[in-house]
Amino acid sequence: MRPAPGTALDKVVTFVPHAHAEAMRAALAAAGAGAIGDYDSCTFSTPGEGRFRPLDGAAPVIGSVGSLEVVPETRVESVLPRSRRGAVVRALLAAHPYEEPAFDVIELADPRASSTGTGRIGTVPEMSLRSFAAPVAEALPATAHGVRVAGDPDRAVRRIAVCGGAGDFLLDELSGADVDAYVTSDLRHHRAGEFVESGGPALVDVAHWAAEWTWLPVVEAKLPAAMGDTVGTRVSTHCTDPWQFRL
Repeated sequence: MRPAPGTALDKVVTFVPHAHAEAMRAALAAAGAGAIGDYDSCTFSTPGEGRFRPLDGAAPVIGSVGSLEVVPETRVESVLPRSRRGAVVRALLAAHPYEEPAFDVIELADPRASSTGTGRIGTVPEMSLRSFAAPVAEALPATAHGVRVAGDPDRAVRRIAVCGGAGDFLLDELSGADVDAYVTSDLRHHRAGEFVESGGPALVDVAHWAAEWTWLPVVEAKLPAAMGDTVGTRVSTHCTDPWQFRL
């Protein structure tokens, strides 16, 4: 439902005379720009022309004070981790032949393409909300909280969203999603009421501890598969839910 944040990336763009383009590419790469997956030294270049007029006090590498100059230049651009921004900009300035280099640093949007993140959406055979909630309760360890359901009991459900732990922070993202029911914990009164009234998915609120306990048998199965008989496992059945009884 909410992909994990990707690596924060910038794009750096600068413009140099054609003869200095290769040195600039090398300097950017050495400072940490241009690494994409299993590739490094990744840049893109396009030709163009730069125009400028040096003023009094300038010491131009190309041209003369007071005269408009047109210089064939190469646009060099490359991506970089945001954590390397300072180092890359310093390298750019050191490698640039001009005393007043033109450059841009552009923050790139997260494409939200991560394969990990918060929550999952899946499908079940179509059934009523009441019929869906019953096996949810049966699959979880017993708690005083039990399973609370908000929505028409006869509503058809097929696409199900699930988030372990307290999941009402995802309600806004689910309000317009193609989801019939949302299984999570710790739903607050007003948030849940407004969400259901607005026509969002049905809500299935389960005990926080019970929902998170379900990963323990999964991990128990993975450990011997990964480590053989070098480890022993035991799944705790001690209930740590704070609510002990209800009247």
